[in-house]
Amino acid sequence: MAHTDEVKVSLTHSVLEMNNLEHVLSYLRESTGRNVIISDYKGTIYNLGSDQEQLPQSFFDIILNWDEGSSYLWDEELLTLCYKVGTSEKDGFIFVEPVHSEECHELIPSLEKASLAVKTYFNLAHSMEKLNNVYTNNFIADILLCNINIKELLKQNSFLLNYDLNNLYYVCIMLTDRILTEIEKQALLAYTRDWLKLNKLDIFCTVWDNKYLVHICPTHYDVKILDVDSGWKKSLDNITRYHEDVRKKFNFKATFGIGNKYLIDKLHLSYQEALYAIHLSELTGNGNQVRHIYDLGVYSLIFSNSLDHLKSLYKKYLNALILHDKVNNSMLLDTLRCYFDANLNINETAERLFLHINTLRYRLKRVEELTNTSFQKAYDRTNLYIALKVYDVLGRLELIDPSQ
Repeated sequence: MAHTDEVKVSLTHSVLEMNNLEHVLSYLRESTGRNVIISDYKGTIYNLGSDQEQLPQSFFDIILNWDEGSSYLWDEELLTLCYKVGTSEKDGFIFVEPVHSEECHELIPSLEKASLAVKTYFNLAHSMEKLNNVYTNNFIADILLCNINIKELLKQNSFLLNYDLNNLYYVCIMLTDRILTEIEKQALLAYTRDWLKLNKLDIFCTVWDNKYLVHICPTHYDVKILDVDSGWKKSLDNITRYHEDVRKKFNFKATFGIGNKYLIDKLHLSYQEALYAIHLSELTGNGNQVRHIYDLGVYSLIFSNSLDHLKSLYKKYLNALILHDKVNNSMLLDTLRCYFDANLNINETAERLFLHINTLRYRLKRVEELTNTSFQKAYDRTNLYIALKVYDVLGRLELIDPSQ
C-alpha cells in the first residue's frame, strides 16, 4: 500500500512540475509491457512528442459509447483494455494494447496508480478551457436572450471576445437526429471548435438548451464588391463540409437551420429564424439537410411575423379544434395533420389512422364545421395547412403548450 501511494505521489508531482505526461506514459509502458495511449474525452492523444494526434475511430467510438457505470472495459475485437480516469467525462482515458481478457485484472493496478496523475493533468489542461467556455457561453446567452445591455456588455469584454459591433452576423443551429449523451455533446463541442480553428473560421459555438449546437457566424468584407459579402455559397459550403465530417466522426445525422444577417444586438432574430428553419424542415419531411430561412418559401414570410401574430394565425383556424379535442378527448387535430401528411388522400389517411373510411369522413366533416372551412376550396386548405405548421413549430419550440 505504501509503495502504491509513493508511485501515485511521484507521478502526480511529475505532472505538476513538468506539465506533461511523459513520466506517466513511461511508467505505464514499463509496468504493463504494452503499448499505452492516453487520450482526452474528445479523442486527442497525449504522447511523448509535442504533436497531438487523434485516436483511431474505433477507439473514439469506445469513448462515445462508454457505460457511465464502468471504470474500465475490455474490447474483444480490438484486444484493448480501456480505463476511464475519474468520474467526469473530461478526466481522460487510458488505452492498453494488446490485452487478453484474463490479463485485465493484472494490469488494472498499474492504471489505478497512474490515475491521479492523469486526472491532475487533464484538470489543469481543462481549467483554461472552462474559463473560455464561461465567457463564450455567457456571450452567446446574452445574444440569444436579447439582453438589452448587450452593446455595453460587449464593449466591457472586448479584450476577451473578437467581435465588431458594426459587423453583420448570422446564427447557424445544428440539431442531431437523436438525443446525445453528455460525453457526446462535450466531445462534439470540442471537435467543432477544433474544426473551426483548423479551417480558420472565426465562429463562436456552444451547446444551447441542452440539445442545439449554436454557431455565431460573422460576415466578411468582399473587396471585389466593396461591401459585405451578401451571398451564402461560401457559408453553405463550409456548413456542408462540416456536416459531412461530423457525420463520419460521430455517426449521426443532423438538420441545420440558418437565420438572416443582423447587427449583433439584433442577432436573437437570426436565432429564432434558424430555429424555425430547423423545425419546419423536419415537420415537412426535409430533415437532415442544411436549410436557410429563405429556403422555406412562403413560410419565410409567415415566420418573419412576431410571436403574437403567429399565435393569432393558428388560433384563428385551429382554436375550435384544439378546444373540441380537449373537452371531448377527440383527435380531430391529429386527423387533420395525418390528412395533410397523406396529401389529402382519404384512403391512405384511413389506413394510417386504422379507421373505417366512413369514420374518417365524419371526422373531416367535423373539422370543416368547427373551422368554418371547406377542403374543396384551395384557399381554405392552404390556410389550414399553414396554421397547422405554425402551431406544430411553436409547439416543438415550447413557445406554446399544445396540451392547453
